[in-house]
Formats: sequence, C-alpha cells, structure tokens
Amino acid sequence: MRFSAFAAATLLALTSVPALAGDPSGVWNTEKEEGKWISITVAPCGTQMCGVISAVHGGADPSNVGESIIKGMNKYGDNRWDDGEIFHPGEKEWYDAKMELVSDEQLNVSGCIAFGIICRSQSWTRAQ
Repeated sequence: MRFSAFAAATLLALTSVPALAGDPSGVWNTEKEEGKWISITVAPCGTQMCGVISAVHGGADPSNVGESIIKGMNKYGDNRWDDGEIFHPGEKEWYDAKMELVSDEQLNVSGCIAFGIICRSQSWTRAQ
C-alpha cells in the first residue's frame, strides 16, 4: 500500500511540473571573458535556428557586429537544438554546435570538436 501511495504522489508531482515552451528566439548575452562579451540575436531561419552578433560590450571587436555566429540548429525535443555550427570570432573558426534552453533566462550553448566528444560550453543569459 505504501508503494501505491508513493507512486501516485510521484506521478502527481511529475505531471504538475510545467513544461518549458522551447523558444530561444531573442537577444542573449554570452559569458564575459576578460571583461568582454557579445549580444547575439537568435531567430528562426527557415525550420532551423540561427544567430547574429547584434552588439559588443567591454571593448570586444565592433567589426563583428552583423556577423553570423550560429547557423543550422535543428530542433530535437522541446528545448534542444543540435547539428548546427557556431563561429568563434577570436579564432575565426566554425565548430559543431548544440544548445539547450534551460529556462526563459538561460541558454546553454556548446561548440564541439572530435565528433562532439570534446565540447566547450557557455551559459548565456537573456538580455533585458
């Protein structure tokens, strides 16, 4: 009888958790590196998600504004995108990428090499 009550309580708790409406569209700020960060506008591009550098802060290179930084992100599930690419402006290099909308205010973005085995991730915050 205890197991039934526990199972029922667990099921009720799981079904009462609201689902996150997975839309990463908007302006996101990257993490600061050496006091510099960039703002990225993420928006649909056809059936995929893409991103463009919309502003630079803290002395970051202003010539990067308007450059594509995310391309080809395909939706996998409610809050995840994968199979895309991300550009690292400092290295002038494209990397395999994935991203996950953790909350309305947090987007985790990863650039990867070696077939996605080695990744560097950042937690971006939604610009206010």
